[in-house]
Amino acid sequence: MKNITIFTWGLILLCGLACFGFFQLAYSYHLLYREQTSLFTYTLLQLLSYIEKPAVLSCLSGDFLLQFFHYNGAGAAIITSLLLLLGGTGYWVFRVWVKPWIALVGGVIMIGWEGARLCSLTYPLSSTVSLIGGLFLFLLFKQLRGKRALLCGGMVGVVLSYVLFGYGVFVFLFFACLLVVAPMKQYLVAGLMLVAGIALPACLSNTYLLTLPQAYQYPATEWWSKPDLMHERLLGMNIELHAANWEKVIQLAQPDMRMSLTSVCSNLAHAMQGDLSGRLMNQYQPAGLGLFIPIDESSTYFSTQLANEVWFHLGDMTMAEHAAMLSMIFSPQHKGARMVQRLAEINLINGDEVAAKKYLKILSRTLAYKQWAKDRMPGEQTSEVKQWLNWKRTFLPEKDTLRVSSLDVAKSLRLLLEANAENRMARDYLLCFHLLMKDLPAFTKDYQQFYHEKPSRLYAEALLIQLMKKQATGEEVKKTGMSPEVVIDFNEYNRLHNQFGGHPDALSGQFGKTYWFYYHYAQFQ
Repeated sequence: MKNITIFTWGLILLCGLACFGFFQLAYSYHLLYREQTSLFTYTLLQLLSYIEKPAVLSCLSGDFLLQFFHYNGAGAAIITSLLLLLGGTGYWVFRVWVKPWIALVGGVIMIGWEGARLCSLTYPLSSTVSLIGGLFLFLLFKQLRGKRALLCGGMVGVVLSYVLFGYGVFVFLFFACLLVVAPMKQYLVAGLMLVAGIALPACLSNTYLLTLPQAYQYPATEWWSKPDLMHERLLGMNIELHAANWEKVIQLAQPDMRMSLTSVCSNLAHAMQGDLSGRLMNQYQPAGLGLFIPIDESSTYFSTQLANEVWFHLGDMTMAEHAAMLSMIFSPQHKGARMVQRLAEINLINGDEVAAKKYLKILSRTLAYKQWAKDRMPGEQTSEVKQWLNWKRTFLPEKDTLRVSSLDVAKSLRLLLEANAENRMARDYLLCFHLLMKDLPAFTKDYQQFYHEKPSRLYAEALLIQLMKKQATGEEVKKTGMSPEVVIDFNEYNRLHNQFGGHPDALSGQFGKTYWFYYHYAQFQ
């Protein structure tokens, strides 16, 4: 028996180590992203808000633990600990009926099932706590003896488990009914408990303002999930963007990912490194959607966060604030520490200290962001923060205007350039946007107005197409200042294009990453 016990706990510990490695290495970005969508403040108002829904204790403890995901490695450690607690509790529950090795298998299955569910972005940590709570209440219930004690304890357990642990009531109910039926043969007690457990969520659904399906599964969001490595890479890029780790963003946005979201991330990273035009044709570009994400009724808090990053770094605080507000609205429970931080920064840059203080005071009541808020509080700002704010204010447009939509980007970028001609990022975004949309007349016009340097390779390639259309002379080409090698390559491209009847396979090898190839063969869908 002693050897069995040692083996049991050894295997559970091994499962814990596997869980920790899995969530820390393969899903570290996923855990970090959870931290970006919750905000736990030490205020009476937030604590009282938990009584408005069932699963009071599991939601409170889940959100409390979630705040520590801000620290590297803490998320994996917390989830691993919860899964081990779930598996260990499940083991002792199964031991009521089965042999140790069978109970061990049951505990491991519970760890695997719950670990898979935790791979879902919207699956709350409080749901795991609900399962553990239901199992613990059962372990307390099994200590009761006598029909009256079982009936009273069962009814109290049903109410407590639903109020404290939400759908954890069904975990408690299943094992409690099983116990009183076999081996206790208390069929009446089991029937009454079963009726009470099934009826309680329906009776309280209106009180808690939940639909009937929500009332029966709260706070869980789904019953099964599995790892999604592509999704994890997208989350990773989003997190690295927020942390300004541009090289890491580029590494994650590999060329094989033909998605507009990855193009937005990698283009922003290249722009922040001052090489947007030099790297634009090296990857998949879905026209203008590779630079800007439209904000409309189909947006999610993920896409609005990326849109916010783009506009914030460009310097358009109006569009950045719009995206940040929508991201807050679309986020789970309308709470997100990341966007609260960004809204505080935007209002500080705009000089609206009253609005900025509102967000900073919220953050000052948290554990993870208290010092961050203190360093930016008006009147208490550090010298580094003041210097950064003064620099960001130089990008602000001097006037505002109505925009037709979130993709009316040319107007926004021109306003930024009129306010600060040194905003190289806005200039490159404007010119590259025209090129991706194949609008060469608009490109030429804005190039002549805002670009006063030797043209980069990309811009030279675009200029040659426009010059050829107007049958420009060699002297006009020379005045652009472009490299003679670009002209030579352009002539070779046209020769091959005519020789092979414009077949793309004959051109893709040598010229597949040129603007000429994009201009001829990229199709808008």
